[in-house]
Amino acid sequence: MKLSNTCILAALLLFGATSHLRAELFSVVEATDLRGNVAFQICTESDKLKIESELNAEARAYPKALEATKAEWQKNHAESAFPNGRLKQRTLRVLSTTINREEADKLLAQNKGRETRTLANEKAEKERVLDAKPARFRRGANAAELEQQKREIKEKSERDALADKAEAILRQKLTEAVKHEIPFYGATPEEPKKAAKKKK
Repeated sequence: MKLSNTCILAALLLFGATSHLRAELFSVVEATDLRGNVAFQICTESDKLKIESELNAEARAYPKALEATKAEWQKNHAESAFPNGRLKQRTLRVLSTTINREEADKLLAQNKGRETRTLANEKAEKERVLDAKPARFRRGANAAELEQQKREIKEKSERDALADKAEAILRQKLTEAVKHEIPFYGATPEEPKKAAKKKK
């Protein structure tokens, strides 16, 4: 009698454990695009496997797509060096996994908020430097340092613009090779403001 009770109890515990294992898992992941821009999202196990499969296909096609991009760059942008170090393969990194969707949503919001604050701080610092006027107390080394910072920010913006052009070509070549859409998480370049027409 004791043996049958023990077997029944073991079977119930095993059933309970397997039903727990079958519960949906939610992963908060950090994905990067070809320019290293970050996006956070929640994935189920099947979503994660699909993205990992896409990344494996992209990794196999990446070298040829990069060579084709460089060849096209030489044809159309020969005056500018190819921004080789500013392009990289997409990545996926699992930050946390939970069976609770609300907890996953909370973790996602925290990561998105942190990234938004970081980007906003970088943008504010860049604007502060670019808008800074040479003050009377800024003489010699201080004024030269301010001008150097402005020059570095402008050069970085120009290099980023070239890298974004190269990324668009690479993304197109890679999309053709792997037959699935490749996301871009960065901000689209801002349109230059048009000069207001003078009234007659």
